[in-house]
Amino acid sequence: MSARVAVDTRTGGRSWLDPRDNSLNLLRLIMATMVVFHHVFPLTARGEGIELTPGESVGGWAVFGFFMISGYLITGARIRSDSGRYLINRIVRLFPAFFFVNILTAFLLAPIAFVIQNGSLQGFLSTPNTPFSYVISNAWLRMNDYSVAGTLADVPYPLAWNGSLWSLYYEFCAYLLIGLFCAIPVVRTRIWPMLLAFLATCALKVWDGPISVYLSGIDDDVVQFGRLLPFFFGGALVFMLRERLGDRLALDWRLVIVSIIATVGLVLLFPRFGAQLAAPFLTYVLIWIGSRLPSPRIFQVQDFSYGIYVWGFPLTQLLCLLGLAQAPLPLIFAILLPLTAIMAVISWFLVERPAIRWSRGKARPFGDIRAEAR
Repeated sequence: MSARVAVDTRTGGRSWLDPRDNSLNLLRLIMATMVVFHHVFPLTARGEGIELTPGESVGGWAVFGFFMISGYLITGARIRSDSGRYLINRIVRLFPAFFFVNILTAFLLAPIAFVIQNGSLQGFLSTPNTPFSYVISNAWLRMNDYSVAGTLADVPYPLAWNGSLWSLYYEFCAYLLIGLFCAIPVVRTRIWPMLLAFLATCALKVWDGPISVYLSGIDDDVVQFGRLLPFFFGGALVFMLRERLGDRLALDWRLVIVSIIATVGLVLLFPRFGAQLAAPFLTYVLIWIGSRLPSPRIFQVQDFSYGIYVWGFPLTQLLCLLGLAQAPLPLIFAILLPLTAIMAVISWFLVERPAIRWSRGKARPFGDIRAEAR
């Protein structure tokens, strides 16, 4: 079924995204697959992958896309819910699948790797970083250790089971920030507070070097927040523009062209931070695509993107461990993508979807629900 624009109930005009008939889940699925595609290159010793802009790869831009869509959708979720409900929904959307992939990595994939390396499981549970410490030390979404019991020592990208998970900590922090910010009444009723917040996050990117000097010890966090938060708050700003302007800022292909030109111009003029400055324009383009791109019904009601995102990396490492690192790329993708899709489907139906239904107070585990942003 093709996506449609929604009828704005305040103006009677067809202006924005239909919340029940759009292609945002499909877009996120494409972005998650882009991340998997990107990671195959460094994990198989084929370089750093394809750069779309100086210093930013295909995978990096896919993560930016996630943050823009999440900023747009999550702000709407926060405006519509109280603080407690909002926080529960955000925890439920990220943590269960995160624990699922880490537990299976530590107690299924890592033992397989340990046996391949050592010939038996003897010492597996006591070799640092132990599987228990892997799960516990990473429990709060912040990845403190990527290794398990010394496994993956002989692959091209050694001792790292899941390099995709680093971004989830910053995404959850963005959830908390927008949750607190939208608790201020004026933020819900005016555009300028969100505009100022977006500009503040851009300033963090522009001056991340000097700021890092004064925040030594967390300088890596400063860099990553400056890199990612402008995209999240750019998405949030677009949502507030939609809420306050309605049909005065409708989804229009002419504005899409203007947004693309503005994005290209900013990236060319300011290579180091132009993409961040362009975040609202890019979000507008993504929302327009989400309203026009045809999407199979299954992807409108099921969201497999998170599972694709978190499972692609460890399954690629497993294939490398089994000797496929130097195999032709088409063969690697022919094996990797179906395996990743299977684990994503398992994650969605057995972990993510039941958790979402529980948070909404619905006991029936397999009914029709719509996926939320993450």
